[in-house]
Amino acid sequence: MLTHRFIARVLITVLLLGGFGAGLGAEEDKAQALNRALMDMQATEQLIRQRAGLAENVRQRFLLQADDLKAEINQERRHVLVTTFPQALQISRIGYDLRLMQQLFGYIDRLKIRIGYFNSAVHSLDFYRRQIRDDMLYLQTLNDADITGLIRQVTADLNSFKSEAEKPLLSESGLGLRPLDAIWSDILQGK
Repeated sequence: MLTHRFIARVLITVLLLGGFGAGLGAEEDKAQALNRALMDMQATEQLIRQRAGLAENVRQRFLLQADDLKAEINQERRHVLVTTFPQALQISRIGYDLRLMQQLFGYIDRLKIRIGYFNSAVHSLDFYRRQIRDDMLYLQTLNDADITGLIRQVTADLNSFKSEAEKPLLSESGLGLRPLDAIWSDILQGK
């Protein structure tokens, strides 16, 4: 009798430990998936921050070039006594500089949009990072935490962020240009 009870206890213990071990394996797989996602997020965030820094550097250089063109236009305007926009377009140097400024402002606007996108992507990654850390805590207490939806969403967004970060910072498409007369007016007003 004692041996049957002993064997039954051993079998129950083995079954329980086997079930616990399987649950632990699933927990470890989930934890590994979450850790991989965190590492992928870190690499993507680094890429995004590099691209945002590059975009900001280019934007600052364009702003300096625009300031130089404004100074040149003002100097030429005073030299030839130009006061109206139609007169300004008649002076080739001023007309040329206005067109260059128009392009520069278009690029600056596009870069601001890209920088905003990069900043938004970093905020999204921060949100996901907090979610993943919360899920890792849940895994320590709950064996049945479902992470597939989160992993799927993180992966999709990471792919999107990487794709966007790898695109050229500037493109001609969708370049909205400020009217030349508005640029001229801003120069006259000292903007």
